[in-house]
Amino acid sequence: MRAIILCALASLALLAPAAGAQASDEEKIRAVIASWYERVSKTPADRPWALIAPGGIDGGPGYSIPADKDSGAAVIRGPWLNHELAARAMHFTYDIDQLTVDAHLAKARMWERGYFYAWAAQSTYENAASALFILEKQTDGRWLILAHEASSQGIPPNKITNPMPDLRALHYERCGAACDPEADAKNASKW
Repeated sequence: MRAIILCALASLALLAPAAGAQASDEEKIRAVIASWYERVSKTPADRPWALIAPGGIDGGPGYSIPADKDSGAAVIRGPWLNHELAARAMHFTYDIDQLTVDAHLAKARMWERGYFYAWAAQSTYENAASALFILEKQTDGRWLILAHEASSQGIPPNKITNPMPDLRALHYERCGAACDPEADAKNASKW
């Protein structure tokens, strides 16, 4: 009986580092995803391709390339528009709905939320996208994005943000002297 207990404890000791490595890998993956969203949210995008694994593909909506970057490709004749929700939204958040981690590959299903302010209606509204990241563990231990795909989605009832964040102050702060919050509120109340 004592030998069985010692054998079980030895097995648990061998599994403990693997569980620790799994948690460490999850932290690294979450950091790569956070870095991706931070990079694509900037205008122009801050080199998000640095997070793509060799041979990786980006099937997202596209991000801008700095105007001074010469890609050498004949099809690129200037900067792209940044269509990423993280870049377009006044306020952006994301949730990791599912994260599956293997020894060499990981899959993350995301729900992206972008909040905008409609000055004519004096209210905040949201757009959403569903995204999928496939990540690959490199030989040096880094996790890089092997494939990324994002597409806009209708928002199901269980994903609607309620209450919406109030972006009125942020909108008028960014708009500056060109906008009149009192006149906009007065016009909106007519409807």
